[in-house]
Amino acid sequence: MPIPLRPFGAAGFELPVLGLGAMDTPHSPEAEATVRAALDAGIRFIDTARDYEGSEYLLGSVLRERPAAEVFLASKTFRRTAASAQYEIDRSRQVLGRETIDLYQLHDVSTPEAWAQVMAPGGALEGLRDAVDRGAIRFIGISTHSLEVARLAIASGAFAAIMLEYSAFYPESLPVLELAADRGLAVIVMRPLGGSGRTSAIRGRMARGEAGPLTPANLLRYVLTCPAVSVVIPGARYPDRIRANVAAVEAFVPMSPAEMRELERAAVALYD
Repeated sequence: MPIPLRPFGAAGFELPVLGLGAMDTPHSPEAEATVRAALDAGIRFIDTARDYEGSEYLLGSVLRERPAAEVFLASKTFRRTAASAQYEIDRSRQVLGRETIDLYQLHDVSTPEAWAQVMAPGGALEGLRDAVDRGAIRFIGISTHSLEVARLAIASGAFAAIMLEYSAFYPESLPVLELAADRGLAVIVMRPLGGSGRTSAIRGRMARGEAGPLTPANLLRYVLTCPAVSVVIPGARYPDRIRANVAAVEAFVPMSPAEMRELERAAVALYD
């Protein structure tokens, strides 16, 4: 059974709902095998960033082996001015081996000050718009850890996609995800398994038979139960993690509200 597809916002096409967040993948002894496993499993959305050490280089190396792979590549820049953002885009294109990058995102715009910088004349958004005009990127996105900034980004009409944290550990993003989807933005969910060492703690509890409902498979189910979510990007450092995530998504059945509340309670109690 293939990975289910969902529309990528209002862009006019669909992508598999499971992607790969490639921030930590390069730090694995099985880094290249992990990326190959993702491609073999039908994962088509891969997220990286200029500041993820070794990530663009890793992806460029593997994708050059597979020039026919239908991969939707997303990268990001921390730079806040038009000129520096365009420089980063061209470096990404060179390292990734792509004439055009599918989605380029303003990275971690999470304070009012950062928002003002990227939106100002000569700010990074202007650089990304110029990059669209010259064919260097297809779509413009933004990632943020601030729900306040997320609402500003949605209201601005400037972005085709938004990346937010959402999980049983962080359910308060839900209204913002729904608002973004209603406005036609693609919604990319980062840290669906909790991040910050939570996944390791969960796997340790599973090994001891103590996990209860708090499993990576159920955490993915939780996030995908929200129809506003376009694609979810759990990180992976090993091929077996890719295969486990794919199996969970291929078997996806939406959670009931009662199941979701139970998982949220388990998430709160993880470190109790």
